[in-house]
Amino acid sequence: SSAARALASAAAALSAASAGIGSTDGARGSGEGGCEGGEEWLLLPEAEYVVAKNREAAAKNEKGVKLCRNKQYFRYKLLPDLLSRHPPRKAHATAEEAEAEAERRRAMLSFISGLLQYDPAQRWTPRQAIQHPFITGSKYTGRFAVAPAAPAAPAAPPVAAPYQQ
Repeated sequence: SSAARALASAAAALSAASAGIGSTDGARGSGEGGCEGGEEWLLLPEAEYVVAKNREAAAKNEKGVKLCRNKQYFRYKLLPDLLSRHPPRKAHATAEEAEAEAERRRAMLSFISGLLQYDPAQRWTPRQAIQHPFITGSKYTGRFAVAPAAPAAPAAPPVAAPYQQ
């Protein structure tokens, strides 16, 4: 069956890779399970992929591809660390701009923290959240006291209207 051939192909590629034949950085497989033509494929690290694609493009007189330099993953595990330590997109021209950015980040952290409270009794309602300085644009002073949620109005039973002809 095609599944058995794909498994055998993957096993052969794995044994060849462990024996030092071919690239051990990539993952090999077979397209017989669903790809047309049953082509063999190889997953390459990004740098090797770019080199291979550029060789193909040069042979065909086509435009090549570039290595993606903007794949930066965050070093931070916690949201407060990310918001306080991650560098801004562009450098601030003045100290006032830097302080305004820091204030926006503190306000954003406060806002997100209020929305993501695990306890529903502590979590802000939408009505409370739209009063936050991050949303209103007012100055964030370091602490935001939410107004207590208004109790829900008791539901009145429906009143039957008299039938009129």
